[in-house]
Amino acid sequence: MQERGTAASRVLASSQVVYALILTLKHRDNTSDGIIAVASAILFLLFLSSMAAFPLIRHLHHNVFEQTHRFSGWAALALLWIFIILTFSYDPNSKSYNFSISRLKKQVEIWLTLAITILIVLPWLGVRRVAVTAVAAPSGHASLIKFNGGVEAGILGRISRSPLSDWHAFGIISDGERGHMMLAGAVGDFTKDLVSDPPTHLWVRKVQFAGLPYLVNMYRRVVLVATGSGICVFLSFLLQTCAADVCLVWVAKGIEMNFGKEIKEMVSGFPKEKVIVHDTALLGRPNVAEMSVDAASRWRAEVVIVTSNPQGSRDVVNACKGAGIPAFGPIWDS
Repeated sequence: MQERGTAASRVLASSQVVYALILTLKHRDNTSDGIIAVASAILFLLFLSSMAAFPLIRHLHHNVFEQTHRFSGWAALALLWIFIILTFSYDPNSKSYNFSISRLKKQVEIWLTLAITILIVLPWLGVRRVAVTAVAAPSGHASLIKFNGGVEAGILGRISRSPLSDWHAFGIISDGERGHMMLAGAVGDFTKDLVSDPPTHLWVRKVQFAGLPYLVNMYRRVVLVATGSGICVFLSFLLQTCAADVCLVWVAKGIEMNFGKEIKEMVSGFPKEKVIVHDTALLGRPNVAEMSVDAASRWRAEVVIVTSNPQGSRDVVNACKGAGIPAFGPIWDS
């Protein structure tokens, strides 16, 4: 799970600081109170970040998790620089600090910390405030946010109203040429605000990242299964030239009412054998796992890729694997 990975990485980093702190205390006469205080502060910040990554906090208070993770991480990095500079500048004989750039340049820790700093700073150099060309909200359940510029299929994008607060990742629908858009289901404070208070500008990260759907490029025949607003991560593979031959299964409620006429017409423009749409408002709730297995068998798919809620993704993946069909789904609520 993502939160376990975050917690594990922070616990690992904390254990290294604990080890350094123990060594420092063991040789108490060779260090200073300032170095011990800085090391203790770093350990506290990493511990705080680890606690914020646990499922209970991350699920119920996601903004708290994100801001704690970001600001405690930045503060810990700044303190790490201070810790290293103080450690290699301290003279235990005179009990004083002797700052020497030539000496610091010879320490491996300085270069490792510099590398960490560069990796953290680089993504922020691509943060831009861009114009939103249009925001459509067919209903109170979702909003369609449009931007200029084409985007490759399988790429996810992050948007924010304030770059130092919370960032939200969404799948991108694009023909790869003229523009792209994001379909955001109104399930949280941020996405609900997009419906009630449509933005004219949003902060974006130009350094985009490949999501799970990018796996499509590794296969020849693929079945894509989406529920609700999860459709947005797959539509680009129908709109753009793709190496794989894909079949899309989409299960959603009140498609035109909740997602708009544009999305409905976009999906309806493809052959029925290539796009299977199940509107639960008209046809009732289906067994998505069985639909996925049937579609994969008819399509002779090499793999099934699903994006749904955690339980829905697990059901589809397990059903496909039980039928001998490789399947992948997100580890987090999509």
